[in-house]
Amino acid sequence: MSTPGPAPSRLRWLAENKIPLRIGSLSAVLLGALVISTVFMAFDLMNNLRRIQDANTRFHRLQIAASADRHFGEMRYWMTDLSVSLLTLSERRANAARTELEADLTRLEEFAPDAAGKIRAGTAAYYARALDAADAYTDGNRIIGNTLLAEARLGSDAVDQTLGQLVAQLADEADQANRSATLASQRSVMRALIACVVILIAGAALTWLVLRSILTPLDKVNRAIAALNEGETDVALPPEGKDEFGRISQTLRTLRDSQEMRRRLEEAAEAQRNTIMTAIETIPDGFALFDAEDRVLLMNARFRKIFTGVDDILEPGTAFEQILRAQVERGTVDTGGLPGEDWVAARLRFHRHPDELRQVLRIGGAWVQVTKRKTPDGGTVAVYSDITDLKDKQEELEEARAGAEAANEAKSRFLASMSHELRTPLNAIIGYSEMLIEDARDIGQEEPVDDLEKIMASGRHLLSLINDVLDLSKIEAGKMELYVETFALRPLLAEVEATVAPLIAKNGNRLIVDAQIDPDEIATDKTKLRQNLFNLLSNAAKFTSGGTITLSVKRVRRGGQEMFEFIVADDGIGMNDVQKSKLFQAFVQADSSTTRNYGGTGLGLAIAQQFTRMMGGHITVESQEGAGSAFSFAIPVSFSAQPQAGAGAQEAAHAGRVLVIDDEASARSAVARLVRDEGYDVFTASNAEDGLSLARRHRPDAIILDVIMPERDGWSVLKELKSDPDLCETPVILSTVVTDREMGLAFGAVDHLTKPVDPKRLISTLNAVAGDRDREVLIVDDDAATRTLFRRILVREGWQVREASDGQRALSQLETRRPTLIVLDLLMPNLDGFEVLRALKANAALRDLPVIVVTSKDLSGEELAWLKSHAGDVIKKGQNGRSELVAALKRHMAA
Repeated sequence: MSTPGPAPSRLRWLAENKIPLRIGSLSAVLLGALVISTVFMAFDLMNNLRRIQDANTRFHRLQIAASADRHFGEMRYWMTDLSVSLLTLSERRANAARTELEADLTRLEEFAPDAAGKIRAGTAAYYARALDAADAYTDGNRIIGNTLLAEARLGSDAVDQTLGQLVAQLADEADQANRSATLASQRSVMRALIACVVILIAGAALTWLVLRSILTPLDKVNRAIAALNEGETDVALPPEGKDEFGRISQTLRTLRDSQEMRRRLEEAAEAQRNTIMTAIETIPDGFALFDAEDRVLLMNARFRKIFTGVDDILEPGTAFEQILRAQVERGTVDTGGLPGEDWVAARLRFHRHPDELRQVLRIGGAWVQVTKRKTPDGGTVAVYSDITDLKDKQEELEEARAGAEAANEAKSRFLASMSHELRTPLNAIIGYSEMLIEDARDIGQEEPVDDLEKIMASGRHLLSLINDVLDLSKIEAGKMELYVETFALRPLLAEVEATVAPLIAKNGNRLIVDAQIDPDEIATDKTKLRQNLFNLLSNAAKFTSGGTITLSVKRVRRGGQEMFEFIVADDGIGMNDVQKSKLFQAFVQADSSTTRNYGGTGLGLAIAQQFTRMMGGHITVESQEGAGSAFSFAIPVSFSAQPQAGAGAQEAAHAGRVLVIDDEASARSAVARLVRDEGYDVFTASNAEDGLSLARRHRPDAIILDVIMPERDGWSVLKELKSDPDLCETPVILSTVVTDREMGLAFGAVDHLTKPVDPKRLISTLNAVAGDRDREVLIVDDDAATRTLFRRILVREGWQVREASDGQRALSQLETRRPTLIVLDLLMPNLDGFEVLRALKANAALRDLPVIVVTSKDLSGEELAWLKSHAGDVIKKGQNGRSELVAALKRHMAA
């Protein structure tokens, strides 16, 4: 069953492609005319050939008749000669002529059988009479011989007449055939000439028509294109259609529309450029835009004014390096004591790689803050701000800050000194009050007891206040210490409950203690824990009247660590969000009305927060106005000492500093909270640039890095970290939805965690950063690319890799953790590989540490001998360095 599908497609193709159709039709017509003319000429040629063949046939017949006539004449001659001479030779020749004549008559029978029979009969009769005449002459009968010869001659005349008529007839027929063939050939030539002329004229006419149908639209198209190229907008275009010219017209119309749109966009861009230039000129800072080749593209007048010493060369196209060298040569810039070439090189590095956010320079006697950013096309945007006034004010502020710090230090010293001076008399007042109360009760005098209790209560309150002030001053001075001891928690809770009972009962409150703490042993600072509980319970009792206060204690596990969590909840007045934001600030309460109504100094919660941090925990609050508050803090079951920092430096005791880089706020907050709960100080960044800036500023102990971030992904951040000599040693933990662990390790990460991150694994990974590992190698090389290569090789072999950019940093790392072996470069800044080897041999703890030397240095015989005696293997860079490195690692692991 046939499908009708292709027919419409062929018709559509013919409708859309008329030029091939026209040229094909013209070729078909011309080819058809050529074929027809060739057929007619071939037909005429065949007819002429037939006529020529007929003429040839007639000429051949004429030849046969003429040959018969000649042979008959020869036979008659020899027969006559035989009759006269009676020679045998004449007879033989006559017989030969008769034989030839008989052959001619045989051929003549094919086209003239009657004439051939008549001639044969006459020839036979003549031949017989001539022989009879010869016989008569031989016998001597001449009269009979003459009579017979005369009869034979009459017979021969009849034959000769017949032959003559036949030859004449055939000659006439041959002439007629020749004339007919000649005339037919002439007519064929004439017809061929006429056909050629007709075909030529018709082909030229058709070709002209076809070319005209093609060239006329093409001429219109060419004129339209030329007009469009000249920028004309009102251009007459050929009509649109489905054929080629219609499509060309559509294309030209699209081109015209796009040119019109381009003109509009150019006008809008020019207007925007003018607007931007106007805006740039109105800003108070110097502005310049450089291309990818560091050449000036545009600048404002303020930029020229800042660089007034070299303003004669500030033109578009001027190289930034040329501007810098002109500044140095003319002395219009303060190089800060650096040689001119070094200053120019430093400025070029900052210009081409503006990693830092800003740079402050002294230009033309003014302080200028330079901020640069790279554009997507590789150019640079530079903003120059005159901060001379700010610099002067900063100096004033620095002086004021130094004075304030000195005053604060003096205040702390004064508070510490005065607190100690006041505690002695207060202890005496309290002690004597207690003694007088006991004496009064012993002698039965109850009247002074109330007054003495008031004196004792006031003394204790004042002593508590002084103790708080002293504690706060110690914290601010960084002199507060922890006294860790192991004790049972239940007796402490009972002691706190008994101590705080009078305060709880004062406002008619009830205390409930809920302790789920089996086992209840804890190792921490007992005094500070007791003071924390007392502060929180007294705070709850003060703001609650006729209510219930609950102290809940339970064991919890957070981040892989056992902790005790303490929660003090009340159903008192509660707090709003504004009041909660002011908590934990020294000498600050919720608001002034709280101080008037409830009293207090605002130190209790601030000290509780500091003590909690020192004990390795953190404190939080949940509260709703009119519905009470709940303060909670958690501290480790077994406290391990960590470096401490004073509150004046705004840093609490921590297990280390961790930088979290993640563009998702929720993920960043969750990881930061989890890590902070484990005692780490946390810095966070929402993008790669801020993360790199924080890493360079704070030098964290570990970095938790997301891979997929906008603008710049984590792979590039990790690569830059491992290329920075100051940051290449920092452990990086990848936290991402990407599951390519091997790629992360090859780029330099110490581990790869897949989101959502398992808290236990994250904390154990952070804790393991400072721990020992099996199959751990330290790569010491100042070339970042070489370190990256070795890292990928070693990670593939299952090694944990650390890096150091020079020998000094390597020795620093070896002091904290010993690797399985070292891969060491020889030529490095600060401390080269030879000095590292000498330092290792001089250290008894590191003397047996395997070292593989990898170097590009051309070693002398003495150097090689020395290295072989001080290192395990020596591998040249390049060549078969990769396989040699792996082989050396395997040898050392086997050993």
